[in-house]
Amino acid sequence: MRARWHELWGSGRGPVVALCPHTRILCGSLVFAAFMTVPFSEVRGVLFAVGVCVAWMGACRPPGRLVRAALLFALVLFLPYFLLPCLPAWLTDSPDGGTTSFVVPLTILLRGTGGILISAAAVSSLSMGDLREGLLGLPLPNLLRTVLVQIVHQTATLFYETRRVAAAMAVRGASGGGVAAWRVVASLPRVWLPRVAARAERVANAMEVRGYCEGEPDLPRQRRSSFADTVALALSAAVLAGALALRVGALR
Repeated sequence: MRARWHELWGSGRGPVVALCPHTRILCGSLVFAAFMTVPFSEVRGVLFAVGVCVAWMGACRPPGRLVRAALLFALVLFLPYFLLPCLPAWLTDSPDGGTTSFVVPLTILLRGTGGILISAAAVSSLSMGDLREGLLGLPLPNLLRTVLVQIVHQTATLFYETRRVAAAMAVRGASGGGVAAWRVVASLPRVWLPRVAARAERVANAMEVRGYCEGEPDLPRQRRSSFADTVALALSAAVLAGALALRVGALR
């Protein structure tokens, strides 16, 4: 699990990888903001959002396994929000054919799926070193930069521990159903949350010992922004401006 998590970072092979790390972070943030801003109540808004998502995926070119995993995760997460509200309208003879009940869950499904795909593509365009260099190149507080980097590094360990806990639960009969499984599930917060809190405390103590809270961090050598970085930022800003224009037009 740890190896798989770290393999996702920097696995993209698109033209975005050639940009400076901080430019990749800014472009990904602008594209994500544009996708979340565009209205899905109109056909042109849906087409604009789909075009933005496809263009960003093509620019980052993440591996197919990452795209499939992101799609599967998005469907598991958002598909119930799409199906459940529509069932009453489909099961009854609604005069509008369930159109009213269809728009809102469809918006949740499309916006959530696209947001996950855009985020996954942005992750694939940055290696761990690029992420740190990019965060240090942005005008952010030092503490926030350090916390973000530590979150990324510690996520792999938490995934690995989650897999071990799930295996231990399966060995003890939690996957077989019945009263024993429910007891294990009910007791999981009392076991898992203290482990997470203890790990966070140990990481905080280690960071304090190493002087993360004192002075300026050692800055890596920053790459100079090129003409391609300027063009990429301009295009991303134009995409966000287009999304805002569509949002304002939909509100009128």
